[in-house]
Amino acid sequence: MKIKLTKTVRDFSGSPYPKGTVLEARIGPEGVKVEVVGAQHLPLDPDEWETTMSNEDFERLLGR
Repeated sequence: MKIKLTKTVRDFSGSPYPKGTVLEARIGPEGVKVEVVGAQHLPLDPDEWETTMSNEDFERLLGR
């Protein structure tokens, strides 16, 4: 799923992910937090992200 960050966060190595960044994510193993795909240990709390749709998602919905 696609998410947009509502806060600037840092992964385990300290790399920043600025507020507003759109990322690919999945539900974590415990089913409580989402994890950013491809990031080094970046689980997110519910107040740090919101769902979003990309242009590709909209085109797919419209059947283009």
